[in-house]
Amino acid sequence: MHAPAGTPRARLSLRALAYRRIAPGAGGIEDLSYAAAALGARIAEEAHACVEPGLAISDYAISSTILSPMLMDESQTSRALIGAIESRMHRRVDWMTHGYECAGWGFVFRYLLEKAAASGRRRLLLQIVDVDIHCFTYWLANEQWGHSGFGICTIVVDVEPGETWPVLVGAATQANAMVQMGRALRSFSAERPGVPLAVPFFREASRRVLVNMLTGAAIHPDGYERFGHSFGSDPWISVLLHRLHDAGSCRSTIVNSLALNGYFAMAEMTFAPDATFRLEMER
Repeated sequence: MHAPAGTPRARLSLRALAYRRIAPGAGGIEDLSYAAAALGARIAEEAHACVEPGLAISDYAISSTILSPMLMDESQTSRALIGAIESRMHRRVDWMTHGYECAGWGFVFRYLLEKAAASGRRRLLLQIVDVDIHCFTYWLANEQWGHSGFGICTIVVDVEPGETWPVLVGAATQANAMVQMGRALRSFSAERPGVPLAVPFFREASRRVLVNMLTGAAIHPDGYERFGHSFGSDPWISVLLHRLHDAGSCRSTIVNSLALNGYFAMAEMTFAPDATFRLEMER
């Protein structure tokens, strides 16, 4: 989709990026409301650390792959989560989504670009939250993606309206998702020569399939061995690993995610001159 003709190119300008890795729980949780409130407090803590004083946020969204549906259904558990966030942030989360799994952040960007096309520049606070309050063993590892990583990724983005959108989302058939998404990413990258890529963390065989389709492209570090497959946070962690090692080498990057159900997302992010970056392990 495009904004009205005659306007500049749309842009996603990254102001802040942080990731907090969180160790998985060991065993079931009896009091889900308590667990939800504790998670809400942690989400708010991470958001608060990225939103500088006086920075007006127009849109606040949470995207997830594994977050419990009980945290999104207006139940007591859901209210405990939202209440804990609101008490620290002094505002409510505008919406939460997990339907697009790992690719959810891309669909959030697309929606914000639509809003910006209609009403002008937006400032988005987006958190990718993949923490399981039930402590299900299913999420610890899976033959499809290998071992998992859990945490909270916090992103502050200025969304500038314009004609050509720097985001592409789509859906591939599950049986051939990596190849279909890889072709789309190769075309997206070819339109942005010289811009490096941050791709999902998968086991070596799966990653090799994708990397082989991107011959000649500069690709940010793979964090699978250290972080596991961290769902929608993978490319953002990769950006952090690169930026914290070589802060001044690029002014933009292409981030990319692929969901188990076939949804995929990719976006070109430019870095604001004063953008902040933070990568932290569980305390």
